[in-house]
Amino acid sequence: MTTKIAFFTVIITLLASCNNVELNQQLAKVPADSLIANITKYCNTKVEIEGVIIHICGVDGKKIKLQTESGAIIKIVPHHSLERFDGSFNKKRVKVQGIVTELRVEIPYIDSLENEKALLCHIDHTPCKDSAWVNQKKRTGVADSLSKRGILKLKQKMEQTQKSYVSVITITAEKCEIAVEVAK
Repeated sequence: MTTKIAFFTVIITLLASCNNVELNQQLAKVPADSLIANITKYCNTKVEIEGVIIHICGVDGKKIKLQTESGAIIKIVPHHSLERFDGSFNKKRVKVQGIVTELRVEIPYIDSLENEKALLCHIDHTPCKDSAWVNQKKRTGVADSLSKRGILKLKQKMEQTQKSYVSVITITAEKCEIAVEVAK
């Protein structure tokens, strides 16, 4: 009798864990602004969102800036590190499928960026990797003011949201394609 109970317990546990695995692999179609508003619900899940690409990183083409209907920004990176995004996506409405993560840019990191006088990437607030652009800004004497402006924007965003961090939402894209818009 105890063997049967143990057997059924193992079977029920396996079925329950299989369902959880299956749920994690399902694709949630989510409005991009809803994704941002409910980031804790969607972190580490596979989603599909739509938005307009307003910038493709000029350094390596491996980061794109997707703008939501409300104007919020989501960072999109390719699933495979050797891939680059197609330049034709710029200024187009795209559909993106991939895994969502959140990075929180917190005060100690912002303070270190301020001390370094780093010029920030406007996609994810990390130091810009475009050395030619950074060096040109240093030569023309505007680097310090640009750095201060970037840091100030981060601090203002924290004040606006009343949070001790700035959230950078990233989707590691398994699929990115131009969305077919339905004629109205």
